[in-house]
Parts: sequence; structure tokens; C-alpha cells
Amino acid sequence: MRPSNVRAVHAALSGWLVGLLAVGPAAAQTPVSSRLVPRALSAATAEAPADAASVTVVAIALDAAARGDAARLAREAELAVTRSGRLKLVRLSDALDADGQRERQVRDAEAAEAMKAGQRAYDELDTEKALEHFDKAVRGYEGADLSQRFTELSRARVMKAASQVANGENTAAQLEIRTALALNPEARFSPNFFPPEEMTFVEKERKAVLTGPKSSLRVSTEPVPAQVFVDGQFRGISPVDVADLTAADHYVTVVAPGYALTQRREREGEVSLSLAPVAAQKGLQTFTEQAARKPESPERDAALRELGTLAGVSQVLALLVRGGAGTAPLEVTGLRLDVSDGHNQAYALGTVPRGDGLVDGSQALLAQLVSADAPRQGGKPVTHFAGGVSNTRRTVGYVLMATGVALLAGGVYFGMEASAKSDDFKRAAQNSSRAQDLKSTGKSYALVADVGILLGLASAGAGGYLAFANGGGSKSTSRASRPAPSPVPAAAPQDTPPAPKEAPAAEKEPLPMPPPAQTAPASKQKEPSTSNKRAQEDEARQREEELRKRREEVERQRKELEERRKQEEAAAQREQEERRQEERRRQEEKKKRPALDDDDLRNY
Repeated sequence: MRPSNVRAVHAALSGWLVGLLAVGPAAAQTPVSSRLVPRALSAATAEAPADAASVTVVAIALDAAARGDAARLAREAELAVTRSGRLKLVRLSDALDADGQRERQVRDAEAAEAMKAGQRAYDELDTEKALEHFDKAVRGYEGADLSQRFTELSRARVMKAASQVANGENTAAQLEIRTALALNPEARFSPNFFPPEEMTFVEKERKAVLTGPKSSLRVSTEPVPAQVFVDGQFRGISPVDVADLTAADHYVTVVAPGYALTQRREREGEVSLSLAPVAAQKGLQTFTEQAARKPESPERDAALRELGTLAGVSQVLALLVRGGAGTAPLEVTGLRLDVSDGHNQAYALGTVPRGDGLVDGSQALLAQLVSADAPRQGGKPVTHFAGGVSNTRRTVGYVLMATGVALLAGGVYFGMEASAKSDDFKRAAQNSSRAQDLKSTGKSYALVADVGILLGLASAGAGGYLAFANGGGSKSTSRASRPAPSPVPAAAPQDTPPAPKEAPAAEKEPLPMPPPAQTAPASKQKEPSTSNKRAQEDEARQREEELRKRREEVERQRKELEERRKQEEAAAQREQEERRQEERRRQEEKKKRPALDDDDLRNY
């Protein structure tokens, strides 16, 4: 063969080889959805504008029966805020754990940067360097919050396997593929990255995972219920049973406000996690207890404002949940409060079913809380404090009213029977046994009638009071219960003996004055009221002092958070500048390298 023909064949083979290797990088430029579709996708969300108000969600259980359901409602409220597209959600657990959140964000940023670097290296056919970056991304995402970053972790594993295939490390690639499919059986592997034999292995392994043995987990947490995520998917509120899992080590993530995010890998069986409280947990507990103590008073809004300041957000969406007995629906008071002045941007009252109906049954109430902002009246904040009668109290009132009506009807019936027996007794012979029976029966019926009517009136009256009275007359009762000041006893009139007529005027005795001891009761009665006022003033001063100290502590924590954020931003800017300088240095070194001429390319 002539040398020119040999060169032509070599050039053709080289072009074919370069084109084949370029298929992967070309596919890497296509959208992610066409290359990798992750299994765990979040609910449809709308991107909030940059100037959107930051909102955190807190659910406060007003009794022990509502603890688990309150945590479930908090999760649904967070999803509602995210779906609204007009509010920016700040998860309360992240806001109160600034140090942990900062550490997770650093790992997240490092992993994202490693993914970009790995993609660039893969595009430049430097697959060994790409493998290093993708492996670093996998380790970085494993240290991030996998309740939000599991999708990125799955993608990093797929790209790591693709780099191993390109490097000829087929055994390691198959092991990585097996791990990725065990955690995400629905992950897609593009043939642009994997040759046919590897795609055959992927489908075979996927089938084995889907039809293979299953495992289950039971996740419990102490000391509070927590949101449980397994491989990035929300699975419920602890304690929760998670079934139909593949036989692999799964990522279990639990999240609870006031406690550090806990995350570890588990295969099957019981998983008991002890949550570690963060520094702001005491503040959260204080403010939630204060709001729960008087859920329909200004003290509630004051506590929520303090909580919003502690979390560093502009609004707080609060759900105050009361659980009834058994399967009775939950009574929910929801409000979205502006931290700056306490204005209620939204307010809603309603009942939410328990169990499987909680998700669908809560959507209407949550939509009221996130869909629009209520205007201020005359520039002043508007607040809502539900008065009157609760649903449970109204139900008891209706039951008592119905019972009273039944007793009244029974009393009337037995009264009529007693009257009939009395008429029969009058017509019968008075000395006969029948007359005695009629007399005894009539008395019994009359007694039953009297008791039934009295109980019926009392029951109906109490039921009407509970069902329709607004506030139950607490004000009048409290006023009547106060001891009325006893009147000052008047001095008894002193009988002055008449002076004898023959006595001279100079010898007349003056009228006796009332003894000073008789005025003592008046001064004694003033002392209790004065002491009560002083005690009330002291108590008010103590409360003001406690609130002042609490505000100072919250302000101090807020300043610390601001200072930390500024330091983080400065560090991030320095890191970006260093990266830019490194990139410029690489570009300059690349420019200094001698370029290959046409003869060198033909020889290649």
C-alpha cells in the first residue's frame, strides 16, 4: 500500500476514534432531563421572586393528642408555602441550627463545584480527572442535607460510573451502578455514556433489584416527633414504618425544629435516633409554650414575633392544633404573622380530619394562609383572636340540650300518667287494694315527673349556655367573684346624759368623742387594696424585665447570625476570587503550550 494511502487510512481511523470519544461530551451538553431522570422529585413548585418575604412554619400542639398530627401539618404547610410561588420558605430547623446549616451548605457548594469541574474534565476527554471530581461530589453530597440533595447524589453516582467506564474500570463501574440502582431503582442510564454491554448490565441489575428481596425500617426519634426522609423521599412523622425497600444501606434523614439534623445509613430493622438539641432550642420551647398558654390572646402574637426574630425571617406561619378524643377531627387555628409589627397577613379557622384524610383535608385551610396578604386598616396592623365557643364546647351544648328536651318530654309523660292515676284513685273505693295501688303508683309517677322536668330544664339551660354563650359569662363571673369591700362600720351614737339644770354652764361636760379605735377598720381595709396594687405592679415590672432580657438575647443572637453570614459571604467571595485566579493561571499556561501543526496531526 502506498504511503499516501496509509496516511489516509490512519487519518480516517483517527477521525472515527475522536468522533466516537466525542459522543459522550456532546451528550453532556444536552439537558439533564434527557440524560438522567432521578426518582425522587419534589412536588411541583413555582420559583419565588428575589424580593419575596421569607416565611418559616411552626406547628404548636395544644395538647398531647395532637403532637404527631401537628408535625404532619407543618410538613404540608411547608409544601404549601413552596407551591405558592410568592413566598420564600425558610425551614425552621435550618434557621435555628445556623452552624449545622452553614456546614451543610459548604459541603453542598463543594459538591456542586466538583460536579461542574468533573463535567468540564469529561468534556475535555480527561476522564481520570473527571472521575476524581465526581467521586468528590458523591462524598460531598453524602455530607449535605439528603432530604433536599438526594437527586444530585444520584446523578453524581451515575456520572462517576460513566467516568469509570471511560477509564476501562468495568468492575468498579458495575459496583457503582449496582449501588446507584439499589438506592434508586428508577434511575436512567443514557447509552450516550454507557456502551451496549454496560446498558445490558444496567437493565439486568435493575430487574434484579425490583424483583429481589425487600427490607423495611421502623424509624423512631426522641425526644420529639420528626420528619423522616429515606433516600430523599418524605416517609412520614416518626415513629413510622417504611416498607418495600431494596436490600441495601439506605440514607435515613430526620428533621425536627430545635434539633440538629440527623442522618445515617441503615439497612433494615429498628432505627432509634436521639436528636441533639441546638442552642436555640430553649428559645423555641419558651416561645411555643407562651403561644400555647394563651392561644387566643395578644401573648400568642408576641411570642410568634419573638420566634420570627430568632429565626431571622420576616413572617411566621403558625398552626395551633388541638386534638380531640379518638378519631375526632383536629381544630386548627392558622395565621401568617408579620414579624415587624404583628400584622396578621392571613388568618383561618377550621377542622382537619386525621389519618389518611389529613393531607387533602388541610389544603383549603393552608391555601387561605398563603394565597394573599390581608391589608392593614389605616396603616395599623390587624390581629385576630377567636372568641366565643369552640366546636367541642358547642357539641357538648347541643348534646345537653337534646338530653334536656328528652327529660322534659319524659317528665310531661309521667306527669300525665300521675294525673290519670289520681283520677282513677278518686273514682275507686278508698279502702280497696286497687285504690292503694293507684295511690302508690301515682306518687311514683309524680316524683319521676318532677325530677325529669327539673333535670330537663337544668340540662337544656346548661346546653344552651355552652352552645350559644359568647365567652361563657367569664367576665361577669370574675367580677362577681371578687370580694366586695365591706362598708366601714359607722360609729355608734353616744348617748350623752343630760346635764342637771342646777349645774352651772362652766361645769357642763363636753360631748364624748368617738374613740379613735373605731376608725381603724377603714385604714385596715385600704391596706389590702394597696398591697394588691403593689404586687401587681411588681409582677408587671418583672414581666417587662423578662421580656426586655429576652429581646436583648434575641437581638444578640440575631447580630451573631448577621456577623456569621457576613463572614461566610466574605469567605465565599475570597474563594471565588481564588478560583478565578486559578482559572486564569490555567488559561495562561494553556496558551503558552506549543500548538500542534498539520504534520503532527497527520502523523497522529
